[in-house]
Amino acid sequence: MNIISSYVHALDGRLRIKIPEVKNAPLKAREVEQHLRLSPGVDEVSANPVTGNVLILYNPRLIGQEEIILALKELGYLEERVPQGSGVPGLTQGQSGFFGKVTTTVASSLLEVALTRLVAALI
Repeated sequence: MNIISSYVHALDGRLRIKIPEVKNAPLKAREVEQHLRLSPGVDEVSANPVTGNVLILYNPRLIGQEEIILALKELGYLEERVPQGSGVPGLTQGQSGFFGKVTTTVASSLLEVALTRLVAALI
């Protein structure tokens, strides 16, 4: 799955995505909420124009993360933006974007685990 966002947190039935275009844009936040609520299987959507985070609660038996992300792409969000000269030699733009997202996701997950363990150790 090729997700173009600086932050994605996914659990079965729960998806949180940071969408920069929603930050400081209440109308866009409302547009995202209204559009995603029309999708069968989406139970709740909350787009926060202060943070740019969009939280989607859904029934994974009726809809998957891929369909939700496709719906956001159809709205014009989560489009890949590759800066000039940022590619890795031998990789296409799509491949280097994919590896960059995997690296970011793995780093975020490791940081989340480390912070959780740190907090548990402090308590």
